[in-house]
Amino acid sequence: MKKRWLLLMLSFVAVLALSACGSRLGANSWPGVTADHGTVYVAAGPAVYALDAKTGAFRWAFHGEGKSFSAYAAPALSPDRSLLVVGDYSGALYGLTPQGDVLWKFAQAQSQYIAAPLVTKDAIYAPNADGTLYALDWQGKLRWTFQAHGQPLWGTPAFDGQQLYLPSLGHHLYALNAADGSLVWDVDLGGALASQPTLVKGVLYVGTFANSVVALNASDGKVLWKAKTGGWVWSAPAYANGMLYVGDISGKFFALRAPDGQTAWTESPDGAIVGRPLVMDGQVYFTTENHLLLAFTPDGKPLWQHTVQGQLYAAPVAGDGLIFVAPHKGDDLLLAFTPDGKTQWTLSVKDAEAALKAATGSKK
Repeated sequence: MKKRWLLLMLSFVAVLALSACGSRLGANSWPGVTADHGTVYVAAGPAVYALDAKTGAFRWAFHGEGKSFSAYAAPALSPDRSLLVVGDYSGALYGLTPQGDVLWKFAQAQSQYIAAPLVTKDAIYAPNADGTLYALDWQGKLRWTFQAHGQPLWGTPAFDGQQLYLPSLGHHLYALNAADGSLVWDVDLGGALASQPTLVKGVLYVGTFANSVVALNASDGKVLWKAKTGGWVWSAPAYANGMLYVGDISGKFFALRAPDGQTAWTESPDGAIVGRPLVMDGQVYFTTENHLLLAFTPDGKPLWQHTVQGQLYAAPVAGDGLIFVAPHKGDDLLLAFTPDGKTQWTLSVKDAEAALKAATGSKK
């Protein structure tokens, strides 16, 4: 299991850098999904789609400014929803209107955008696989950069209003002054950090490839506790009501008590768990590599599961009372479910390709 995931990690960027010419959307990675106020945005290879969240109806598609465009990181919305920021594997970062029109393009990065950027009320923070965090203003102008000692950055930073908490594949978690990028503290957690930390009331919760979940004091980086898992933890845990929910690539799902990291309950569904769980309206949702979307109560009682055609690596995403999942190598690009597990709508890869073709043709 771990050998297979190591090979995936080593080849991930190289494969995706060449994937834009593929004929099937989402064929080489899992799409990134963002949902907000009636719209769901899907970054899926050659295009970023905007869809009606309730119906799945196509609104627009953005396909970059050339054949090299290929996007999988979830698009990021500004707090006032006037700006959508999209990164692609050619190293470009785009600022779009909510209607999909280009406002600006930032092209100084030397590698791929694998993580979603973070957009605050004052700035954009975009981690890149070249080991640099780029801080921009809302007009796409560079403010400052932070170099993570050549360590690729695959995780979105967390933010508390003053400091950024930046994970790296080089095992380090960095705390930075958001105003100028200066280093506040730096801690080596013994394994790669591939996702955004979860920040709750001054405590950071981080999943690591050292088979652990770690809690740290955000003020100084002091480790408060470590909880062992059965395999690499790709995502940060989801927090709700004093509990943390997280899965690992061995296929084990954990409910941990946030104060001390002690295990409240576990579950072992079929397949590796990569995406961050979703907690919505008192229910816990997560996906597995082997086609499953599952729902549990907070105390571990199974509610339902749904089998999806295609592997599920991406986290389930909530929006407008629905749950969105994006399969890898499936016939559908995106599926929307109600909280009780019923299918609300689906968007097939075939229909997405047709929509992209029509949108591309209309701009020629």
